Formats: sequence, C-alpha cells, structure tokens
Amino acid sequence: MKEASPFEVEGLVKGYLRGAAWHCTFYTPAGRTRLKLATKNKRQAERRAREIAELIQREDWEALSKLDWKPKPQAGTFALFVRDEFLPNYCSWSERTRKGEASRLKILCEQFGALPLSAVTASAIKTWLSRREAEGLSAATQNRYLAAFKSIFKAAVTYGYCKTNPAAAVTMKKEEVRPKDVLDDDEFERLLAELPDYSRRIVLAAAETGMRSSEIRRLKWEDVDLVASELRVAIAKNKEFRVVPLTERLHAVLKEMRAEVTPHPTAPVFEAMEIRKGLASALKRARIEKHVTLHSFRHQFATRALEAGVSSFHLQAIGGWKSPVMLQRYGKVRNRALHEQMAKLN
Repeated sequence: MKEASPFEVEGLVKGYLRGAAWHCTFYTPAGRTRLKLATKNKRQAERRAREIAELIQREDWEALSKLDWKPKPQAGTFALFVRDEFLPNYCSWSERTRKGEASRLKILCEQFGALPLSAVTASAIKTWLSRREAEGLSAATQNRYLAAFKSIFKAAVTYGYCKTNPAAAVTMKKEEVRPKDVLDDDEFERLLAELPDYSRRIVLAAAETGMRSSEIRRLKWEDVDLVASELRVAIAKNKEFRVVPLTERLHAVLKEMRAEVTPHPTAPVFEAMEIRKGLASALKRARIEKHVTLHSFRHQFATRALEAGVSSFHLQAIGGWKSPVMLQRYGKVRNRALHEQMAKLN
C-alpha cells in the first residue's frame, strides 16, 4: 500500500506521518516546534494544520500553545455513531431533510444499532432490504434507506471511524417513474371547488405562475407587487431572481389575501406548504384518478401557456427553465389540443 505523502499549509506548517499517526512542524518565536495532530486521517490532519497556520498568521502564540487534540473516541456501535458523531458533526443535511430522515434513521438504528460499524456488511444491508421488499417496501423507499446508509458510512470512512463503506457495494433499485398527469380545464375547476381556501390559493399560485413549490415557500409579501401586477421570484441556486407577471385570477387572490391582514413585508405569503394529504382527498372527492402533486401544476402551467400561444422564448423566462429542452419536458399535449389541431384539416 502506498504511503501517504507529506503536506504543507501556507508554507508555515509541514505535516508528515510518524508511524500510523500524523505529526507536524512549524516555527514560533521560541523556535522550531513539533506537534502531534492526533489523527490517522490525512484530511483531518490537514484541517488541523490549517488551524495552526491561521494562529501563526495572527501571531496568537497563547492559543497555539494550548492546542491539544485528544484522539477521537471510538465510534462503538452503529447507533452510537449515528447519534453522537454523524448527526451532530458530520451530517450535511438541511433541517428539512433531517426531519424527513428521522424516522428512517430510527428504524436503521433499531435494526443495526447494536452492531459495531465494522460489523455492518454489504451482505447484511442487502439481506435486510430484500426482507423489507418481501414485506411490500417499494423500490423508492428502499433507495431512501440505502441513501441514508451511504451517507452515514461515507462520513465514517472519511473521518477514520471505519475503513470501508459497505453500502457502496449495494446498488440502487430502479424506480418506477410515474409521469405527472396534467388536468384538463374541467378537472382543474372541479379540483379547486373541492379544495379548502388555503390549499386552493397555493394550487392557484402554482398553476397560474409555474413556480416550483420551493419558490412558493420562499415567496414573501415584499416580492408581491400588486400595482405592477408581478412577482419577484427568488432563484435559490444562484441568488438571482426573475419577474413573473400575474394573471387576473391570481392577482385577485393575492389582493384578497392582503386585504384580510396587513402582513409584514418579510412575512411569507404562504405560512405552510404541506397540502399533500388535502390535495389527495380533494382529488378523490372530485373523482379525478390522475397522478397529481403540487409539482404537476408546473407542468400544467407550461402546457396551458403553450396551448394559449405564449412563445417558448418568453415562457422559458417566466417559468425559469434553463433550456428549451427542459421546457419541452414540462409542456404536455392534451387530447383536446390534438383534436383542435386535427380539426384544421377539415
């Protein structure tokens, strides 16, 4: 096995292996100093060396003299590593993802929690997933469990708690992708009639603008300009924004909402976005059997706009699609539109 090479940080700190552990040397006013970095992991050693270099640059010799890294405690069992190390220190999930994964991690810890990290093998993971599949667990849910395994063991390997990632040898299942259905005009009106006011307003915001659910969630009252009849939609990926003109129907809805209260400019337009169960119930009451989620209304917006004759160039800018190819994935062809086009041959 090739030995890890030495490293240097800012020309101030030199790191090198001594035995299995990393050490470093640097200069202070007192002369050349050696220090144990107390880790066998090179990446962690480099981070600690950068910390030393920053103290040297600030000439904070007192803080430098107090540096003393104790070896990390052993991870112990799978459950202890997840609870004491992964979640508080190494997990990069957002707060929303953490909440969504909480029940999944609980089940994994109940099943594998008493085992040492090194005792969790690829075979054990496959066997457990196969048993759950026989119990009726979908491919998509199996993949979510496997993704959690991969994240946990990736952190364990990166930070020196175990040598291999057993989940890396387990492949994801092929998921059945259900195409998003687009409602026709009659179905959409029947759905609106069955939705409670709050959910109906969110659905209208999605269907009349094509906004993503995350964009609707981030929408604040300061982004709503009823005089100019437009929205300023923040784009989270690159901190830019786009302007979305309001339809008359959505303008009336937002005007009605603002008249009910006097919101603070930075207050969200929609306080909560969890309408999945209410939407499913409304679809049943409206006797609509199509697969419809909140994201489906982004497809519906693109389809309806193209049918109405909005140019692809302008629609791409309004909906925030990065390319005409992406827009084509969202714009569907409804049966009524096909009949109208074929009628031209008559």
